[in-house]
Amino acid sequence: MTYDKFRVRSPVKSFRDLEVYQQTTQLSAEIFSLSFPKRRKNSKDIESEMEKLKEISKMVPRLIVEAYSDKFSDMKLSDRKMEKAASAVNMLVAKLDFLCALTDDEKTRDKLFEILKRYQRIKMRIINLKRAWSRVFGK
Repeated sequence: MTYDKFRVRSPVKSFRDLEVYQQTTQLSAEIFSLSFPKRRKNSKDIESEMEKLKEISKMVPRLIVEAYSDKFSDMKLSDRKMEKAASAVNMLVAKLDFLCALTDDEKTRDKLFEILKRYQRIKMRIINLKRAWSRVFGK
């Protein structure tokens, strides 16, 4: 099977060139800039969940960077880190969904849901990137 029309979008010279890294970094920054209305009676629950969400969102791009570096020397370790990144995205999606249910502010809920949808797409990109690396570097 040949792919005559396939072409690489642009050469990847470092982890900074990976779209998935750029997007997860952007999403993490968006999570850090989120704010909730103060008129919430269980705001301690929201604050606690937000702190956990921020920590996990920082972990995803870091794992992608580490996996990118490890793919040249230890592909199995790189695979594990990409799986861990995909698992962290699952946790992010669950926490974002939980926060959507907790908040009664429509604007905040819409922003959370938008971030949630983008993270779901990111998970597929992480899995696809892991598969591509396995094909190229796994031999």
